Amino acid sequence: MQYKNTIEVLSPSVVEKIAAGEVVERPASVIKELVENSIDADATRIDVFIEDAGFSLIKVIDNGCGMNPSDLQRCVLPHATSKIKHIEDIFTIASMGFRGEALASIGAVSRMSVCSCIDGSGLGYELNCNGGETSKIHPLAHARGTTISIKDLFFNVPARKKFMKSRRGEQLAIVKMMEQLVLPFPSIHFTLSIDGKKILDTPFCDNPFERIAEIAGAEFAKKLICCNAVKPDMETQIYVSTPQRTNERPRFQSLYVNLRRIDNDSVTFAIREAFSQFIGFGIRPSFFCFLNVDPSKIDVNVHPTKQQVKFDNERDLFGLIYSAVKQGITLNLNKTQTISAPLDQKTDSTQINQNLNSNVSLPFMVREKQEPIQNQPPFSFSENSNQQTVLSFPGSVKQAESEYDQTKESNMQLTKDVQWDLISCYQIHNMFILAPIKNGILLIDQHAAHERVLYEQALEDIVRGRSASQQLLFPVVMELSTTERMIIQSGQSYFNAFGFEISDFGARALSISAIPAFLKNGSVEETIRDIIKYLMDGKNPDSFSQPEKRFAAAFACGAAIKAGQKLSQEEMNALLNSLFSAKNPYICPHGRPTVVRISIDELSRRFLR
Repeated sequence: MQYKNTIEVLSPSVVEKIAAGEVVERPASVIKELVENSIDADATRIDVFIEDAGFSLIKVIDNGCGMNPSDLQRCVLPHATSKIKHIEDIFTIASMGFRGEALASIGAVSRMSVCSCIDGSGLGYELNCNGGETSKIHPLAHARGTTISIKDLFFNVPARKKFMKSRRGEQLAIVKMMEQLVLPFPSIHFTLSIDGKKILDTPFCDNPFERIAEIAGAEFAKKLICCNAVKPDMETQIYVSTPQRTNERPRFQSLYVNLRRIDNDSVTFAIREAFSQFIGFGIRPSFFCFLNVDPSKIDVNVHPTKQQVKFDNERDLFGLIYSAVKQGITLNLNKTQTISAPLDQKTDSTQINQNLNSNVSLPFMVREKQEPIQNQPPFSFSENSNQQTVLSFPGSVKQAESEYDQTKESNMQLTKDVQWDLISCYQIHNMFILAPIKNGILLIDQHAAHERVLYEQALEDIVRGRSASQQLLFPVVMELSTTERMIIQSGQSYFNAFGFEISDFGARALSISAIPAFLKNGSVEETIRDIIKYLMDGKNPDSFSQPEKRFAAAFACGAAIKAGQKLSQEEMNALLNSLFSAKNPYICPHGRPTVVRISIDELSRRFLR
């Protein structure tokens, strides 16, 4: 048999497109690379324009140092960079960009033009790059600085384009990335315009705190605690939310190392661990952490898009962050005296949240008629060798709902004459409801159960077009970031269907003048923020790919009663009535069980009867 060569050397055009895939993931990553280059060029103003979510046009204009004709010709070559010259420079990177991959990679998958001028003469030069093929430079009138235009992104790799999110999703990714990018550079004036409308404008300011206020809102920023700490070769300044305002869904968790936005689990864990000394474990505060480290002590060359860095000493990093946050919170609590528990004593977070939210009534949606329950839940009980009850349930929403639909016989056998209003229920740890039934007991997860009720009602409201709502005597005004406002605007019709009336209030504020009928005034802002955070996290099952289901799930999660909220007997009965009137009462919208049944036989075995 004749041997046939199987190893081939890839052509330069294929290599360029493969390399582009590592850097140019989506329009937002293109903008990130271009804006970072403008920052490195010492620009004091950077304007970004996009059309069609960046697929038709991305334009970045800066007033930085610009490039002369020789540098302009080389800037689109692979691995051409002004940031490093020797191998040792890789380990002391202090700039935003350094690999020289950005322009070459972007030019390989778009129609790109680069115009630049190094002085105030008005004479610049332009270079065009079409799918990796570059033209000769030619003179062009241009102010000092650089303008880069990207048109028809991914025109020559259509397979990449079909994996992109919706246009609205890509726009949100761009806005979110820009908000993160501008925070550590208060001395630079940034603007972002989408389809001719300016949606982000952050003028020059004096410090990162003022820039945080520009992005997150003045009301949010003024309640942050400033924490500082210094160690040899590293120092940090952290703005962190107060324990009194902490909730399960933080609005911001941003870490900057030498002004570069990255992710690092050690920093996040150190902040949460410091918080646990005051308010209990499991708390996720909002924070903005600015960390300056000796460049020789970190490696920024461990990720193609520079989203991660490697620290020389993770233990020192953890200690620095932990001590800064703990000391900052201690000083703040001593000054304000808003929490009376001793600072070194770990306080139960549930109790603190109860105290802080004691004026918030619980939302309920009660159905008029109780329907008989004859279907089996999509989970079952089995016994292992030790006679212990094992609860098994599906791992996905689709699987859970499919099994629920296919099952007709019931393990629970809840009788037709069950009158939940007459059954005495008991709340356990302000999280679960215990209800006695014939031949056993039920344990209900109060949050998951209410999620199911609200989810089904929300889907019905979307079809009908409007839920019952109540007008507020005094509208609730909320400050939001640009990304948060865009999320509200993208789902305006869904919010209307749920019973909200939301309108612009100027600047970054929105006004809520009507809310769902079951919702109480005191929980409006918390509910809206929970809905927004749910949608921003983007951790939705496949079955929520339809926008109506995604917004319904977000609304259900944000508006449902929370773990830790105390319920009255009437509220527990109302919840059970609503749950067992639902079409699918046994799983929440995300596929988790809402109800667990323990039979008399199982209880007897546990007590060796």
